[in-house]
Amino acid sequence: MTDPITVTTQAELDAAIAAGARVIDIRSEPGSYITVRACDSTTVTACGSTTVRAYGSTTVMACDSATVMACDSATVTAYDSATVAAYGSATVRAHDSATVTARPRVAVHCHSRRASIVGGVIIDHTQEPTDPDAWCAYHGIEVADGVATVYKAVGDNWISPHGTSYAPGTLPEAADWRDDNDCGGGLHFSPSPAEATAYHREATRWLAVGVSVADLRPILGDTPKCKAPRVATPCRPVTIDGDPIEVQS
Repeated sequence: MTDPITVTTQAELDAAIAAGARVIDIRSEPGSYITVRACDSTTVTACGSTTVRAYGSTTVMACDSATVMACDSATVTAYDSATVAAYGSATVRAHDSATVTARPRVAVHCHSRRASIVGGVIIDHTQEPTDPDAWCAYHGIEVADGVATVYKAVGDNWISPHGTSYAPGTLPEAADWRDDNDCGGGLHFSPSPAEATAYHREATRWLAVGVSVADLRPILGDTPKCKAPRVATPCRPVTIDGDPIEVQS
């Protein structure tokens, strides 16, 4: 099980990276600066009023009012009211009301009409396909025999914030299914575990589930997700990177 490690200082972050931590949650004091360098496959989440400088091949998810300065080949996914300043060959994905200031050759993927973007090379993702097959292809979702693999973020007890159990091996079904492209009325999923975490910031466990493409309905909004009336293949525990894992029941 990959549990997030919470750090509040530069020393704690450096120690966590040196120890090989894969999921790090930065919650520093307002006004302090944290520098993240080339963490390989480490995923860093910056929340609250944290300010982060990201270098190398770092991947950062910025939430709340976090501020991230991204350089080199760093990748930043910004949610809520996060602010990102991007340079070099950095890549930014802007959701919600994120504010991005980018140098001319920085790729900025815009996923929200509410995002404020100045500079960069803007790639507009605000018109997502509503056809289930096209949506799966757009997000690179694996589909086999008509079943799409999507992901859910849950707590230690395998229960979602809305009270549905996704315990390993089970086949959850929605009691409130509504066949439309709006949020609500079904079981909700994301294209990746990291994106699922945007809907459950306190998540400690992640699951891969199979959903029939015929049942899948893309949900229109700023952050990619879909819904379905039921799960077609048993829930399988994975890491935040999507790698399968074994857990104690």
